[in-house]
Amino acid sequence: MHLQTPSLKVTVRHVLRLRGTRLPLKEALRRLRSREEELARVQRIGQIGGLEVDLREGNFRNSRSPEYLAVHGLPPEAANETHEEWVRRIHPEDRDRVVDHFRRSVESDVMEYEAEYRIIRPSDGELRWILAKAEIQRDAEARPLKLIGAHIDITARRQAEEQRELIARELQHRIGNVFTVIGSLIAMSAREDPAAARFAEGIVGQIGALHRAHSIVLNRRDDDDTGDDLRKLIARLAAPYNGGQQERITIGGARVEIGPSSTTAIALVLHELATNAVKYGALSTPAGRVQIEVSAIGENVCLRWQEDGGPVVGDGPKRQGFGSQLVDRAAKSQLGARMEFVWRPSGLMVILEIPSGRLRK
Repeated sequence: MHLQTPSLKVTVRHVLRLRGTRLPLKEALRRLRSREEELARVQRIGQIGGLEVDLREGNFRNSRSPEYLAVHGLPPEAANETHEEWVRRIHPEDRDRVVDHFRRSVESDVMEYEAEYRIIRPSDGELRWILAKAEIQRDAEARPLKLIGAHIDITARRQAEEQRELIARELQHRIGNVFTVIGSLIAMSAREDPAAARFAEGIVGQIGALHRAHSIVLNRRDDDDTGDDLRKLIARLAAPYNGGQQERITIGGARVEIGPSSTTAIALVLHELATNAVKYGALSTPAGRVQIEVSAIGENVCLRWQEDGGPVVGDGPKRQGFGSQLVDRAAKSQLGARMEFVWRPSGLMVILEIPSGRLRK
């Protein structure tokens, strides 16, 4: 006897050997039914459906749990639906990608399968997002035998992500408008005073650079190659502060690869450091300078921010503001980094140590 739920099987033998003690068959069956009901309840609560696919000879014979049928909006008689019926349920825009990925996974030697895609439920025509995770069992020659896994309804999560992205785009649009208006006002004022035209042109250029740097914070992915090299990303973020005759922020060190997910966190950290330097630190005085150094040390990447030539620094703030809390959270949660603030009399020094693997994500 096995559980009805594919991918979550418990045999009578397992129950008979609970804690190493054999039980009467009646008691073993009672415990088995109780465990089956418990697992089914967990699946219903988590909107998780179990499935099993016989992969031998490429026939793709399916067995679906009742919870799977509920997630997909299928009737009980669809427990052994055909592979083609599953394919037809996939959203047309995702279908080719998903089917191709499934076949390539089965035909290769991988042991794990994962896919994220949309379906259109037959019961109500509703669009749902599915996260499919499974293990592929193979014989000694890596031929596929069976796929055992689960389908998880992640529609709520995807809707929240889409809403967040929409808000971010709207925020970027509104901030972009503010930068544009400020630049236009400066240009209009300069036209009335030709002597100030050159100065105004420089200010407008710095505002445009600040706008581009700010866009990195709002976008998870950049639209060019700045996400490939940490120094290149830093240079773009520093551009608004280097619009005069001398560079206020200089960057040196090793070339280090950075992934798109880490780009946002790094941008948040550097944007906050630069903002504070303009308000209170080295960039608040004409003679102040910032040196940023990137180095690879073992399995970590070290980013050092060093201010000099600004106001004399005391012991640092007594409490963290919102910006500092945001930076600390981004550094630790998104980058897995260690962040150290050294309050030197000549200027603040910040050391950020990031695992190389996390930085490349």
